[in-house]
Amino acid sequence: MIGGLPDRTTDGICSKQEFFRLFGIVGSALAALVVTAYCLTIGVFIIFPHLFYIPIVLAAYLYPTRGAWVGAVLAGAYLAEVFLLSSGGEAEIISALVRAGVFLLIAAVVSHLAGRLQVREARYRGIFETSGAGIFLFSPQTGKIKEMNQQCATTLGYSRDAAPSLEISTIWPGYPGFAGSLEEGWIEGLDCNLVARDGTSCPVLLSASLLPGRQEGCVVTTGTVGLKQMENRLRHSKEMLRVILDATDVGILLTDPGKEVVEANAAAARFFGATGRDDLIGMNPCDLVAERDRETILAYREGALFRKAPVSGECTLTRLDGTNWPAEITITPFAQDGAAPGRLVISLRDITERRRAKRELQEENRHLAITNEVMAAAAASHRLDDLLPAALEKIVALLDYNLGTAYLARPGSDFAHLRASVGEGNTPPDVRRDEPPYRYVFIDGEARFVDHFHEKYPGHDIPAIQSFAAVPIPGDDGPVGCITVASKTRETVPEGDRRILAAIGRDLGNVVVKGMLQEDLEVALASANHYLEEANAATDEVNLYVDILTHDINNANTAAMGYLHMYLELAESDRVLAKKALTAVYQSSEIIRNVLTLRHLRTGPIELRPVRLEPVLRGMRSYYVDASIAYEGSDVV
Repeated sequence: MIGGLPDRTTDGICSKQEFFRLFGIVGSALAALVVTAYCLTIGVFIIFPHLFYIPIVLAAYLYPTRGAWVGAVLAGAYLAEVFLLSSGGEAEIISALVRAGVFLLIAAVVSHLAGRLQVREARYRGIFETSGAGIFLFSPQTGKIKEMNQQCATTLGYSRDAAPSLEISTIWPGYPGFAGSLEEGWIEGLDCNLVARDGTSCPVLLSASLLPGRQEGCVVTTGTVGLKQMENRLRHSKEMLRVILDATDVGILLTDPGKEVVEANAAAARFFGATGRDDLIGMNPCDLVAERDRETILAYREGALFRKAPVSGECTLTRLDGTNWPAEITITPFAQDGAAPGRLVISLRDITERRRAKRELQEENRHLAITNEVMAAAAASHRLDDLLPAALEKIVALLDYNLGTAYLARPGSDFAHLRASVGEGNTPPDVRRDEPPYRYVFIDGEARFVDHFHEKYPGHDIPAIQSFAAVPIPGDDGPVGCITVASKTRETVPEGDRRILAAIGRDLGNVVVKGMLQEDLEVALASANHYLEEANAATDEVNLYVDILTHDINNANTAAMGYLHMYLELAESDRVLAKKALTAVYQSSEIIRNVLTLRHLRTGPIELRPVRLEPVLRGMRSYYVDASIAYEGSDVV
């Protein structure tokens, strides 16, 4: 039984238990003193001293700190009685002194042992009272509770004073079924329910055993409400973690140091083509890696374990059906509850789409780079005879083809004419627009790509061609030409090359159309210059004839006028006819002068000035000598 410390006084009044203790010590001490006095007076010296042991032992046991003093007081009282009442001699006094020493020794030893016992009891009492677990003591014989600590009383709703009156089955209904087990051994970790004072159930983990002597039993209970709440929270956290892991698109594998998969989420099962995560559990992670990348994975694993830090990289993994897929992995070392490092968390991401997008981006960059280089070469010149060969050379070199040609067709023509060629081959200078494979380009306006060329066109002029591509050069009213390339080594035209060639054909459309318009303009200018030269030559010829006419006619008129003047001076008859002839000659000279004036007006700059019309009109009258022309009026300009 766990004993208790002596009860202390409360508000100066001794408790009942304290009173009985003091009464026992004082009563036994007085009885020993009285009996000793009586015996000494009648001469008895042997038996009565032993009565002092009772109060000395009681005082030393119950009050260890004051027991030695009580022993000393009683020993002194005993010696006083011996000296005062004894009639014995020296031997009797010496015997009394020895007994007094024994009293002191017994009081000291019992006080020391009682003090140590009380310290130990105080320690156990402190554990009993302050323990977080509920503890109660019971009697196996009576089945009643003897004592209950504060934690147990608080949990069950009882006061500590009411506990000793309770049957153990009142708070532990299952006790009768375990009484036999307690007689044979002990009960440990029993999950059961105790009944509180208000009748509610208190779930606890219960351990019970009989104390030494088997007169008392001790029951220790730990409330499991908080534990079960923690278990529920933990279970909820696990369920939530499972939902999160299964909802993420990142595959997760957990491996143990034995290199086996011990956990996997839904994404990992989907990535590996498994029906569920159970298909992956127990597998060796290396079996899920393509054989060529297994050494890489082992290096990643060793790096993660050595550095104790995540290691990332890319590798090829294998599905359960044997097909491969690219993945980005992150290996993270994980130690659980102090476990040795070796447990790994492997995160997986399917990068198939990322690699596809990367390839598309690279192809698009290549597309842009080649197109820009071709267009830069074409833009360096505005003449078709320069830009087409430069662009064609770039196309053949950058796309790695062996042959290349550029054909242009004028509207209304049935033939397309060769304007540029690259590579050695029997390239026809003209092709019909309606013959395959050019018909698809010039008539339908569609790009034509021919794989295994000689299987489809066995009679072609160049037998070494394996693949062929022709793309239209668009104009305002349909294709104005085409670009063709051919390979003697590749049997197919890659999809990327097809997109690049089609784009180059579209981009060259405006440049080629401008070049063709420039050629047409140059032809028109050359024709106009030719016609202008012919007109200038005709003008020069007319001017020559005019110069000849005016010069020679003026000379003839001058001679005629001289002769007529001579005739008028010599002849006296028929002067009228001579005057008419002279007038006609003057009129002819005037006409020639007017023609020269008009010529001068057309060919050179002139200075305009006022002209008096009266002399002009009078001069005009002189040409008509037979006519009667009257002119009256003021002069005008």
